[in-house]
Amino acid sequence: MNYVIGIDGGGTKTKLVRCTLDGTVIDSYMSGPSNILSSGYGVVRQSLHDVIIDAVINSGDCFEECRAMCIGIAGAARESVKVQLEAIIRETGYKGPLIITHDAETALIGGTDGEEGILLIAGTGTICYGENKEGKTHRVGGWGHIIGDEGSAYSIGVKILNAIMRAYDKRGQETILTELVLKRLALETVEDIIGEVYKVGASKQDIAGYAILIEEACNRGDEVALKIIDETIDALVEAVNTNIHYLNFENKSTKVIINGSVLINNKRIQEGFCNKLQLLYPKVEVSYMIQDAAYGAAIKAIRTI
Repeated sequence: MNYVIGIDGGGTKTKLVRCTLDGTVIDSYMSGPSNILSSGYGVVRQSLHDVIIDAVINSGDCFEECRAMCIGIAGAARESVKVQLEAIIRETGYKGPLIITHDAETALIGGTDGEEGILLIAGTGTICYGENKEGKTHRVGGWGHIIGDEGSAYSIGVKILNAIMRAYDKRGQETILTELVLKRLALETVEDIIGEVYKVGASKQDIAGYAILIEEACNRGDEVALKIIDETIDALVEAVNTNIHYLNFENKSTKVIINGSVLINNKRIQEGFCNKLQLLYPKVEVSYMIQDAAYGAAIKAIRTI
């Protein structure tokens, strides 16, 4: 039986989907992380080998029947990353057509079920990616926490910590966020937060973790938290607005697919984002992903045949 393989490589897990040539899902497989920029070559090599061997060899199939394979993975826009990923995949014995692209493209294909539109992911980081029927694409963000990621959980976490320190210095307004962060960390004083933030091994995920506190602070009427929410919504709308203009979607019924913890779990941000965007563009349809990025990669593989 002829089939294609689609792979979504993430920072915590890898998902592989096998589909028939008409897009029907045959089966799916999972393995460990495969973001080569954060996990390293050895970890990614093991994850990809595990998931591909499970899907093909251990299932009793063969590579000869795989008509195409597509992998969407963070960092794949870099030529050096593509070279490393291709070497890893070829080691499994697969010799057929191979497409390596960034994960936002495959997520958009899965999210819109192959139609034109815009994908906005706001989790630990942010990225906004769009494509129109003419094949024109545009990316906004996704540049990492140091030079980008506006509207992300990391950005919210930084703003929370900054607001606490400004209030402590008497430069800024008092905020309930101080109480919430101290309670979360089981700390006694604001100065103790410094040691927690700068301790050896602290990661951007740790900073992003403070974002979960913003909704409770808003629900308690905290003005500082409400301002952070407004700034987050503005940053996310700006990213989508840029893509709408660049891809000539201003007067079209356009799908905007949202994903990521900031937009999915924080209803205040989600509602504010949807309301503001639809005031600007009444024809925009904001919705969740129809299919996942692994399925989107499989559809891209089918398109290349």
